[in-house]
Amino acid sequence: MPIDPYAALNAMLRAEVTRFAPPVRKAEPAAPPKTPAETAESESEPQQNATADSAA
Repeated sequence: MPIDPYAALNAMLRAEVTRFAPPVRKAEPAAPPKTPAETAESESEPQQNATADSAA
């Protein structure tokens, strides 16, 4: 199978551009992350209500 010279050149150019490009900036989250205590409380409340409803 013959090698496509344009595809090879394109791959080489992409590698060089990636090598010298500055790192990509990540988007900032819209809301501040919750603390583990807040997350645990909000997740445990519906589970407790669900078990109380099924037990009644």
